[in-house]
Amino acid sequence: MSMILPRRTRRTPAPGIPIAPLVDIVFNLLLFFMLITHYMQPAIEVQLPRSTTAMPTGQAAVTISVDESGAIFFNSARVSDAALAQQLSALSPKEVGLVRLQADERVGLRRIVEVLDIIRGSPVKSVALEAATK
Repeated sequence: MSMILPRRTRRTPAPGIPIAPLVDIVFNLLLFFMLITHYMQPAIEVQLPRSTTAMPTGQAAVTISVDESGAIFFNSARVSDAALAQQLSALSPKEVGLVRLQADERVGLRRIVEVLDIIRGSPVKSVALEAATK
């Protein structure tokens, strides 16, 4: 008496993308960026002077910072006076309507006027001096 056993067939996995590892990766990326943005510090330490009438501007702008020692930073990158003039001359007034000037309150007026002269020599004519609100 012979017994016939059913054949075992190999199951091929269904085609598709495994979702569980993808969810893990996305969660880890989300956690990473949340932690990084929480611990980010401003690149340039500038102590702005206080003002009771300071108001935020809504225009597209570039930021020029002058730290306590008088060094100039163009969008967080340190530049010389000549390099600042060159970068500002490359700007289009249609794209950038405003130059924000953040000057440390301990910087002398002479240095601020020198930076303002460089900005006035550029195609962008609108300048906003930033101040912290009281």
